[in-house]
Amino acid sequence: MIVRTFYSAVDPDDSDEVFRIFLEDVKPAYEEAPGCRGVELLVGTHANVGGMIEGVLVSHWDTPETLKAALASRSLSEAMVRVRNLLRVEPVVGTYRVVAEDPAR
Repeated sequence: MIVRTFYSAVDPDDSDEVFRIFLEDVKPAYEEAPGCRGVELLVGTHANVGGMIEGVLVSHWDTPETLKAALASRSLSEAMVRVRNLLRVEPVVGTYRVVAEDPAR
């Protein structure tokens, strides 16, 4: 399994709009993508030193190829454009391979 993280921050005044876009556009686009095992939005509990609210979009994928195909898709690209317009920090993207999973899951 592959895990992709997308970290950035938004102005606190824009947080409701980011949540709305995630629920209405981003999450459905990810969940419809072949090979996506899930997506979640993690939000910082406090504003950072610059007063921004940090967030991480975490998605889980079957393979690097399914991730690459999804990122190239129109629906996912269009959903992320709406989010990017609200970002106040240049996104940091990480891609990881899961090497051990909790056997209880």
